[in-house]
This record gives sequence, C-alpha cells and structure tokens, in this order.
Amino acid sequence: MIRVYVLDVPEFRPLVEAARDMEQCRVLEANRDYFVIKADSEIVFNRKAMKLKPAVWYGIFTGGLDG
Repeated sequence: MIRVYVLDVPEFRPLVEAARDMEQCRVLEANRDYFVIKADSEIVFNRKAMKLKPAVWYGIFTGGLDG
C-alpha cells in the first residue's frame, strides 16, 4: 500500500483534489493538519495539470511517503 501524507494548506490542496478524482486513490484526514492519500498501486501526479509551480511541487511531499 502506498501512503502520501499531505499537509493541509491551500498551496497543497490541488494534490488532494487530484487524488480524489483518481479511482485508485482514497483520501482520508489523518488529523487536523494532514491528509493521507492511499492507493494499492502506483500513483502518478502531473504538476502542470495541477497548475503547481516548481517550488510548491518540490515541497509538497515533505509530509512523507510510505510504500
């Protein structure tokens, strides 16, 4: 299982919304500060499709990855 931990801030919300649109992903609230994106297989996100600037993109996975 893959888990992506995403800090709940407006700059990272496009990643959470993109994951909600993916059939293989489940988005849960880990606590009041983080979302957890879970999937049983590979997840592919497209920075340009989410309209994220490079600086935000490179910081978006600082919440952690598992799997």
